Amino acid sequence: MKSRRSTFQLPIFLTILTFLIQQGGGQIIPPCVPGWSGETLIDCESALNWSVETGAGASGSLAPAAGFIDNAVELSWNLGSGDWVQAKYTFPQPLDLSGKDIFGLSLRGSSSPANRLSLMFADTNNVFFGIDLEGANLIARWMVNLAFPKKMFYHFFTLPPHTGAQIDWSQINRFFAAVKRPAPASGGGSGQLRIDHLQAGRAADWPRQADFETVLPDSTAAANAINYLLSQKKSSGLFQSWKEEIPGKAHLYDQALTLLALTREGIWQGGLPLDEPARKADSLANFLISAQKPDGHWARTWDPESGAELSDDGWVGDQAWWVLALIEYSAKSGHPAAAVSANAGADWLAVKIDSAGKVVPSTEGNVDVWWAMIAAGRYPQADLIQDYLLNAVWDEDLQYWWRGYGEYPDPAIAMDAAAWVGEFAKTSRVNHPEMARAALSFVRRTLVTADTGGTLCGFDGMGPVGIWCEGTAQYLSAGGEDAQAFLNMLRSLQRADGGMPGSPESWPGSGFGWLSAWSGLAPTAWLYFALTGSPFPAAASVAIPPAGEHGAIRQLILKQNYPNPFNAVTVFEYFLPIAELTQLSIFDVSGREIAVLLNEKQSPGWHKLIFEAGDLPSGVYLAKLSAGRFSASRKLLLVK
Repeated sequence: MKSRRSTFQLPIFLTILTFLIQQGGGQIIPPCVPGWSGETLIDCESALNWSVETGAGASGSLAPAAGFIDNAVELSWNLGSGDWVQAKYTFPQPLDLSGKDIFGLSLRGSSSPANRLSLMFADTNNVFFGIDLEGANLIARWMVNLAFPKKMFYHFFTLPPHTGAQIDWSQINRFFAAVKRPAPASGGGSGQLRIDHLQAGRAADWPRQADFETVLPDSTAAANAINYLLSQKKSSGLFQSWKEEIPGKAHLYDQALTLLALTREGIWQGGLPLDEPARKADSLANFLISAQKPDGHWARTWDPESGAELSDDGWVGDQAWWVLALIEYSAKSGHPAAAVSANAGADWLAVKIDSAGKVVPSTEGNVDVWWAMIAAGRYPQADLIQDYLLNAVWDEDLQYWWRGYGEYPDPAIAMDAAAWVGEFAKTSRVNHPEMARAALSFVRRTLVTADTGGTLCGFDGMGPVGIWCEGTAQYLSAGGEDAQAFLNMLRSLQRADGGMPGSPESWPGSGFGWLSAWSGLAPTAWLYFALTGSPFPAAASVAIPPAGEHGAIRQLILKQNYPNPFNAVTVFEYFLPIAELTQLSIFDVSGREIAVLLNEKQSPGWHKLIFEAGDLPSGVYLAKLSAGRFSASRKLLLVK
C-alpha cells in the first residue's frame, strides 16, 4: 500500500518509500512491500481546488497540514447542531477513471466523537457515487493508502433528482470527503480530518504469487502458546478470551480455537485424558455440551468464572467453529457425547442454507458453515455453499473474495475472506488453488500496515488501521507470500507467558474493526496454528465422496450469473435434480416478468444458458429458475 506524489509511476521495488515517513515524524521504518502504487489524482500538497461545504448549523475550514508524505489537507469540522461538513476537490478538467478499478486514500482522524465518513465521486451529470466508513474519523493515526475497489462505490444521489443512477466514470469532476452525523441522537462534536494522496490503480493487472509459502517450525513458540491457553482456564471449564478484560468474557469462537489447539496437543487412552491439554479440553467440551440449546445451537458469550450466559445472537460463524472443534475433539478423545452434540449443531446450521447456497450475507460466515458441513459429512449441503463461494462472491476481475453479498453487493476487502476461503479453495474437493494464491496476493497489497512506532509490519483485517495479529497469523496459515518475515514479527510480540496481543496497539472500534493490545485466546491460538498447521479439518485433502455416498444431490442449483455486474451478456449455469418442465425468467424490481429465457422440459444434470440484455436499462433484476416443485433465484446487476 502506498501514497505517492502526482509524478509517481514506480516499479514495485520502489514501494519501500511507502513507509518512509510515519506520523509526520520522518522516521525510516521497515518497508511493507510490495504494496501498490497508482496514478495520483490529488496530491494534497496545497488547498488549491479544495473548498468546504456545510449543512445548516455546522461549520468547517481547510488548511495545509503535515501529511504522510510532505503536506496534506486538513478539514477542521464542527457539526454543531447540523448533520454534515465536507471537503470538496474540483478537478480542473474531468478525469477519465473508466479504466481504473481501485482507489487509495490516506486519512488521519482525531480524538473526536464517532461519526460517519463518506467518500464520494461526482460526474459532470451530477451523479454521486460513494461509500460510508463508520467511525473512521476517530482513528488518530495515518491510515495509509486505504484501498477501495471501485465496485464498493454505489449510487448516493443525483442532482437534480432524476432516474439516472449510473455514474460516468469517464467524466469525474469532483471528489468529496464528508463527515456526517450517523443518526440524530449520536455523533456530532468537532475534530480534524487529514487527507493525503488520492490514487487510482488497476488491481486486475497486479501480479499474483506463484506458490504457497511455509514457515520454519518453532516448537518453543508453539509450546508457549499452548501454555498460555492452558493458563486461561477458569473454574467453570471455560477459558477467558482476553486476559486483561475486566470483567472477563468467554466467547464461543475463542473456545472453539482453544479446543482445537488442546485437542491437537492432548493425549487420550481409552477415552481417558493423560495430560493437562487433554484434561482441560475435556472440561471445556463438557461445559459447552451441557450448555447446548434444545434446538442445537449455543450462546455466544459467557462469564468464564460462573458460566453464566451473557449473550446469544446466533451468529453462524461461531457456531460453525464450535461444530468443527467438537468433531475434531470427538475423533481424538473418543468422547461419544461430543459427536452427538456436534451433529445437533450441524443440524441447526444446515437448515439455514438456502437453495442458492447462502447462509448469511457474509463470506466469512458462509465458509465457516462449509467447513462445518464437511467435518460433519454433510456433503450435499457443503456443495451448495461451495458453488456460492466460487461464483457469487468471487471477483473474477480483481481476483479476490468479497467480504459479503447481502441485499446489496459488498466488495469490501477482508483478511478472513482471503485466508479462510483460500484454505477452502486449496482443498482437493474444491481444487482451485490459483484462486487462493490470487486472493492472498490481493490482501498482501491492500491490507499491509505498520505500527505507529515504525518497527513492525503486519496486516489489518479490513483497514488498514493497525496490525491485527490474528489476521496476520491467518495469512501465514493459508500460505501467503513473505510468510516467514511476518512470522518473525509475530514471534517478537509473543509475551513472556506465551500469550499474543490482539495488536501491538489499541484502536477503537470503527468501520475497520476493533484492535486491542490485550492478550487473547484467538491471536495466541492462531500463532499456534501458523506454526503447527491449519485448524481446518484435513485442510489439504478433503475428499469428494464416491458416487452415491451420502446421497445424490436432490436440490435444484442456480449458480450466480457471471459476470455480475454485467454490461450486456451474462451466463447462467444450473443443475436439475430430475427431468422436469423448466422455466427461467427475468423480473424487474417491481416483480414484473420482463423476459422468459427458457420454458421446456430438460434432462437432469448441469445446463448453461446465455442471457443477452438487449435494450434493458441499467438496474437490479431477479432471475428465477423453476423446475417442478423446485425453484431458485439470483439477483442480477446490469450496468451499461
